[in-house]
Amino acid sequence: MARAALGQAMCAHAAAVIVFTSVFQRTVWRYRQRGYRYVYIEAGHMAQNLSLASISMGLGCCHAGALFDNEVNEILGVDGIRESVLYLSAVGHTGMCV
Repeated sequence: MARAALGQAMCAHAAAVIVFTSVFQRTVWRYRQRGYRYVYIEAGHMAQNLSLASISMGLGCCHAGALFDNEVNEILGVDGIRESVLYLSAVGHTGMCV
């Protein structure tokens, strides 16, 4: 995952890397073009809640949007069209975010 995240060391040292994806049609069918915006807004909200939960447990949490989409999609086994990676969060000891 670290290589797919542009070599970001935090992904290599994290206890867990949480990857947020979307099946876009689940939102776009209702909100049309605006649905894409909503998908990314919700990913940010989920990442913020993950940060709060991590901090409450004494863990560090770092987020990244800098990644090779196709590589992460392949790791996850998603097609990159119907479902695709949006964002990722590395969770672990507090010193890992450098």
